[in-house]
Amino acid sequence: MPMTLAEILTATRALPTAEREELCTQIAQSLDAPLSVEEAAWAETAERRAEELRTGAVKGVPADEVFAKARKRLGL
Repeated sequence: MPMTLAEILTATRALPTAEREELCTQIAQSLDAPLSVEEAAWAETAERRAEELRTGAVKGVPADEVFAKARKRLGL
C-alpha cells in the first residue's frame, strides 16, 4: 500500500537538512517544464555558487555593502 501524505511528511521531516533540500529540488523540478539550455546553465551556476557558500570556499558580501557600492558607482 502506498504511503499517505501524512506518512511522507513525517518521514521527510526526519531526513537531514541536505536530503530534504534535495527532495524539494527534485519535487520542484518535476512540476516545472524542462529547462532551456540557458536556464539549465544558470541553474547549474546557482547550485555551484550556493555550494561554494555552504562549504566556505567563498565568502558572501553583505547586501548593504553591495548596494552601497552600487549607489556610489551610480552617483546616487
